[in-house]
Amino acid sequence: MRVVSLGSGSSGNALVAQAGPTTVLLDAGFSVRTLVGRLRQVSLAPEQISAILLTHEHHDHSCGAVAFAHRYGVPLIADPRTLAAVLAAPARGQAESLTPTSVERVELAIGQTTAVGALRVRSFPVSHDAIAPCGYVVSSGAWRLCLVTDTGMVSEPIIEAMAESSLLMVESNHDRDRLLNGPYPWHLKQRILSPTGHLSNAQTSDALLRVLDDAPRWVWLGHLSRTNNTPDLARAHLRERLRQVGLRHIEPQVSPPSVGAVWDSATLWGPAFITPTAPTAPDSRERPPSADAESLAPAKATRPNSI
Repeated sequence: MRVVSLGSGSSGNALVAQAGPTTVLLDAGFSVRTLVGRLRQVSLAPEQISAILLTHEHHDHSCGAVAFAHRYGVPLIADPRTLAAVLAAPARGQAESLTPTSVERVELAIGQTTAVGALRVRSFPVSHDAIAPCGYVVSSGAWRLCLVTDTGMVSEPIIEAMAESSLLMVESNHDRDRLLNGPYPWHLKQRILSPTGHLSNAQTSDALLRVLDDAPRWVWLGHLSRTNNTPDLARAHLRERLRQVGLRHIEPQVSPPSVGAVWDSATLWGPAFITPTAPTAPDSRERPPSADAESLAPAKATRPNSI
């Protein structure tokens, strides 16, 4: 199983998971042009994408989903309420005429499991101010990826999903003090800090320490705010907490706004992560505060046949 982040943060989010001939996108929060360009950076063609899994309808997670699905004949998989919200959203900068019937949809109610080619997918609930937000556990054999993004609190279903997974991609959105003393208006600070907002570095560390032990595990910190956090702050906070409980073997990595590192289960008994692909220029502009405070081997695309 191989996993690569195509970008993580307020400017957009997308993650690739691949097993054998099956390749899925988890979220599609970039334009089609950007998604295609980043896929090609990791030696994947857009035609190889088997499905797009959506965590929720917010723009930085879904803005490219409908157009990409329409253009490349890829099904969208999500809770039916999320699918309805994404398909009802007005297209931004979309030249093609899209209708809900022009995109294949697969409803996956939160808490349910399905198969997408060689991958097994299970969703679980998270707490965010979206219509039906969720995370995913994506598995291939014994290997499991857990994606936890955009949640203001850590519930037992989240802990259970994290506990069973090999690679944990967990949001670490903000440093609480930096947020409180930063430039955001008070109403936005309250929203981010609320139970339906985003996880702080401390909340993320607390959750991870509930599931990590002496077993080999890999941690990616994602969805960092450019205003209220830094990669060094997030990484140092978790490293110190891990050091305090003797878990020095775990080396957390930060997923950047651009293409990140590659995790490959076939090479895990070397470094904890594969050397990143050739660096790409980070997004030059952070979207203003709003609702949301390399090399993979090519494989023939496989459409879901048991979903």
